[in-house]
Amino acid sequence: MSMAVRIAFVVMLVCGAASPLAAQQEKPPKPPPAKSPASPKEQHAAVKRLNENPAKELDRFTKMSPEAREKELSKLPPQRRAQFEQRLARYERMTPEQQERFKEQLEIMRKLPKDRQQAVKQKIQEIRALPFAERRKALTGDDFKQNFSPDEQKVVRAAFPGVKNLE
Repeated sequence: MSMAVRIAFVVMLVCGAASPLAAQQEKPPKPPPAKSPASPKEQHAAVKRLNENPAKELDRFTKMSPEAREKELSKLPPQRRAQFEQRLARYERMTPEQQERFKEQLEIMRKLPKDRQQAVKQKIQEIRALPFAERRKALTGDDFKQNFSPDEQKVVRAAFPGVKNLE
């Protein structure tokens, strides 16, 4: 046999033997298939449920198993999910009395018309922007009392537990 044929034969023999060995080597495990995001319809339904009665949803989520909670949260859009998880964690750190007060405030807000909800949220943001020393005046002034109902005042004041003598 010529030298070229011998080399070709050796190359074929080595390659033929190497390919089954390569096939037998352990391959890294494939990552699990990515969870498919919830359909827009499922996302809409989940968000709607949270908006309808957030206090009941908080209670429902705190009673769920971790698996059930994960399944429900996966239906939310990512940004909304992150917000809800933060709020849920904060809620779970509260004492039972604080949780009850928080649920009362949520219920008051839920019952307000959308424009009043927005006014309350805006007032909270305005007062948060004030220096701490000026917050008490903003929460007890005539302007505040004239522009907000007693329930609305209660919700706004609850956002500032460090400010004393507000009534």
